[in-house]
Amino acid sequence: MLFFIIYLTGAVWPSYVESRGFGERTLGLLIGLYGLALFVARIPIGLLSDMLAGRRRFVISAGFCFMAAVFLAPPVFDSAWSLFASRMLMGVGAGCFVAIAVLFSLYFPPRSAMVSAAVVASFFGWGQIPANPIGGWVADWFGVLAPFWLSVGFAVVGAVVALAIVEPDHERARRWPVSLPRDRRLFGMAVMMGVVFMAVYATVYNTTQVYASDRLDVGDFTQGLLLMAYITPFVAVVLASPHVARLVGAMVAVTIGMASLGVGVLLTPWSGLALLFVCEVLIGVGLGLTFGLLMALAVEDAPAHQRFYAMGVFQSIYAAGMFLGPLAVGYVSEAAGFTTAFVAVASVVLLAGVVCLASSARGSRRVAGSRV
Repeated sequence: MLFFIIYLTGAVWPSYVESRGFGERTLGLLIGLYGLALFVARIPIGLLSDMLAGRRRFVISAGFCFMAAVFLAPPVFDSAWSLFASRMLMGVGAGCFVAIAVLFSLYFPPRSAMVSAAVVASFFGWGQIPANPIGGWVADWFGVLAPFWLSVGFAVVGAVVALAIVEPDHERARRWPVSLPRDRRLFGMAVMMGVVFMAVYATVYNTTQVYASDRLDVGDFTQGLLLMAYITPFVAVVLASPHVARLVGAMVAVTIGMASLGVGVLLTPWSGLALLFVCEVLIGVGLGLTFGLLMALAVEDAPAHQRFYAMGVFQSIYAAGMFLGPLAVGYVSEAAGFTTAFVAVASVVLLAGVVCLASSARGSRRVAGSRV
């Protein structure tokens, strides 16, 4: 429900912002503000969730209440300030995914950490698969503000449903964690995830939509189909990613995901509509091979009393990429054009993939040395 609500307006944000007279730079800033709010909000939400054992449903319900306010602001106030406030509040509301992700894992046995991370990461896609085409269709038939009103209604329902959550009985209140987790893997995986989301939010949810609209004359409904072409393979691949990791190793699987993502971004500015759908599929596969695995690797060694806090740190760091990617690409595309922006993003992703592969090779040598 959370991601359905967020992405019900995903296909209409670019056209809505452009209809208000703003350019690509402002669109990049608005899309990026969502990531900035996530960056600021997720660590406090993680801290609060560690303290509220047995009552984390209130954190999740509050997130849905924020979402209702988010999508109420543009149609009610219809001003530039309401757009900026809406994107910021959206990040605060979506921050409740910290509590959802870790709380969901508590219902699994500890040995299933990678499977639970893959399943909870798939929620990112399950909500979007129907939301993107439905939002585009509703906007085409009933006006660009109609998806906002729908999101308000679903957010209110989500806030009520969240209050029915029952936590595992063995969870007890945690002491306040006063220092950041010191696990180097946590920060390394978070930075890698930040690169992935930098690319996804700079392209799929931003510049790719502008490119499709301006160069290919694509409407809101087709924009929704493009987003569905990216998110549907993501769901299938992220659920399969634990099995891929067992076959080739987790870091090798992540490297393959980085390569798929980078190639998809790189081909986009030379694509017609058919090839653009292929690029979206490649990007979805790349995200699917990275999201769940990096999430599991990041928090698997976190102490029990800091699990929500560690997840907040992980999601906060990768949210920086969600902020910086759209912001930087908005400036680059206005100054140097679409092609330069896509090539720059693809170069960063492919370079990160090389670093990931080198890290995997070093890890293999260490394991081999320890066996000797």
